[in-house]
Amino acid sequence: MFFAIGYEYLKKEGMLFSIKDEIEDPNIEDSINQREILARRGYFSIPEFKYEETYDPDGNPIWNVECHIAEKEEFFAATASSKKAAKKQAAYEMLEYVLGEDEEA
Repeated sequence: MFFAIGYEYLKKEGMLFSIKDEIEDPNIEDSINQREILARRGYFSIPEFKYEETYDPDGNPIWNVECHIAEKEEFFAATASSKKAAKKQAAYEMLEYVLGEDEEA
């Protein structure tokens, strides 16, 4: 009973520690590392990436990268001319998703 009252007070006052407190400045350049920090701190398993390379009519590579987290049904995909850019974008979208989930709880 006492725990529940204390928890409700901390929640009401915005004093509960959350996943958002782990990442000070979510951004696309650091998104891969930021997402991995959250995984290593136990919020979810290490994200996995799925890669597919195709080519445009001129023979230039087109990378489609998906970011998956085992505990989440959602996954995020990005397409770019470089594998690294597509991976960062997919990771950033997943990072935004998991940080936003905390607001819904």
